[in-house]
Amino acid sequence: MSLARPEYVSDLIVYLLNGLGIDYVPLNPGATTRGIHESMVTYGGNQAPELITCCHEELAVAMAEGYYLATGKPLATLVHNIVGLQHASKAIYEAWLNSVPMIIIGGTGPLDASHRRPWIDWIHTAQVQSQIIRDYVKWDDQPQGAASVAESVIRAYQIAMTEPRGPVYLCFDVELQESRLPDNFPIPDLSRFQPPAPPAGNPAAISQGARALLEAERPVLIVEGLGRSPGGSEALQTLAELLGIPVIEQGNAYNLPNHHPLNVTGANAEVLKDADLVVTAGVKDIEATLTRAVVAPGTAPSGLPRAASGYGRAFESLIPEGAKLMQIGLHDYGVRAWSSSYGKLLPADVHLLGNEVLVLKDLADQCQGSIDAGGRKRASDRAAWAKDVHNSIQQRTKTDVKERWWDQTPTSTARLASEIWEAIKEEDWVLVHGSLSGWEKRLWKVEDESRWVAGGGGTGTGMGVAMGAALAFRGTNKVCVSIQNDGDLLYTAGSLWTASHHDIPMLIVMFNNRSYYQDVGHQTAITQMRERSLETVGVGVDLVGPDTDFATLAKSFNVYGVGPIHDAAEISAALKKGLDVVKNQRKPALVDTVVQPR
Repeated sequence: MSLARPEYVSDLIVYLLNGLGIDYVPLNPGATTRGIHESMVTYGGNQAPELITCCHEELAVAMAEGYYLATGKPLATLVHNIVGLQHASKAIYEAWLNSVPMIIIGGTGPLDASHRRPWIDWIHTAQVQSQIIRDYVKWDDQPQGAASVAESVIRAYQIAMTEPRGPVYLCFDVELQESRLPDNFPIPDLSRFQPPAPPAGNPAAISQGARALLEAERPVLIVEGLGRSPGGSEALQTLAELLGIPVIEQGNAYNLPNHHPLNVTGANAEVLKDADLVVTAGVKDIEATLTRAVVAPGTAPSGLPRAASGYGRAFESLIPEGAKLMQIGLHDYGVRAWSSSYGKLLPADVHLLGNEVLVLKDLADQCQGSIDAGGRKRASDRAAWAKDVHNSIQQRTKTDVKERWWDQTPTSTARLASEIWEAIKEEDWVLVHGSLSGWEKRLWKVEDESRWVAGGGGTGTGMGVAMGAALAFRGTNKVCVSIQNDGDLLYTAGSLWTASHHDIPMLIVMFNNRSYYQDVGHQTAITQMRERSLETVGVGVDLVGPDTDFATLAKSFNVYGVGPIHDAAEISAALKKGLDVVKNQRKPALVDTVVQPR
């Protein structure tokens, strides 16, 4: 949509957001963003971009994260001064951890103290409002003057979209927002302010990495998030197939088809035990894949089983001593002093600082031009071995579901994953959020990144991420599926209002274990260590008494709801009813399944 020449500074902000391709602005309204809000609705016609009303700022930011994960395009959000920013801060931190770009726009009371209303403007005005989030945004600004506003918005977009990507924050004084633009104000040509191209790897380091790959007998690729970059999966597949390298995925993002014979995720220990070269691409916390926790055998002095979770566990390496490590990625550019989000420092024999997709392509090109007959023979042998490992994983998974998990009560995670797959496998589906302890990756057929958004983060952001991703498919026939944890939804139950009000079609399947179960392991570990009874482990953790009826909660927001379902045999019929609402009415539907803890 082409907009008329802006009259006010707030019109200018909307004009620039429109020109930068910002489709939506999720918000919870407030007085300090009223100028921008009015401009979006009146000047922009609520189309360029469109406002999405949220019941909490955390949801607004999480929606921006989900939308980016689904489309690769950033959104802007509006947050009302100090209090809105405080609400939003948790989701902003999640966006920072996940390298998700977005433009967070805040307002502040009049910086000219003589213009402030008594009390309310004083408590809503900060000297440097961004201070509370400055350690986990890429950049922030609080410009003065119309020309500075234009430059600030454009720079914010450039910085957010420059790799490694991440959130940025802008703060605009209310009086500045509402002021008229000067006569003959120059409107910038946005086509000349695009983000820079991502950096490739150093040529000498690329050559060193290619030699290491060609010389290795048992190389292994560990990858994370490559499907979120254009061409990432293809670059990975080309290199892996050329050299017959087994691939292990970390995290819940898409990288490689789960039925590809080189995908050996789930057999990490078996694959890594003989590795002589480990190549990581896009992996921030490398230690998480290269080690495993050691649980002491036997029982505690009390006679109880020793705890398998909690602090104090020892960790052992999964790779042999002397194995080489090659790191690929841009995470070093994102290291900040405040958050230790970069993981343990590990020695690297080859450290390729560059865009993972470009580096993998360059490595494949160099290896293709240098591989000899012996290298091709080693690649063929490795590929055959990896295929055997892959097939054994597949067979073991099918056997476990059928013989161990299918008839358990309450419903097992594996059974729920199977039931969802049976319901959606003939549909044009996409997983927009959530996980079932990895069973969905093992049991569903995931062929490409278009099926797999599956973003997520800390408790409270799940529904926001799901709604943002599903919003991207609102005008299509996609069947969006969100696996939603009960404790997560209870943080932001008002998210169901947004899904209903904006007709965001999505099948919400509740993973309702009636517990903040993550803490059960920790409580068990500390109780065992102290030689005390386990009878009270669930206190402060269980979500029972009352048992939340999520189907009734959904209905209160005019969302179709069914459940709670205790009998696994009833899940299939319930999912079909929910799918019918999503497909034919293009509205959200919620199916509440009561399940085992994990």
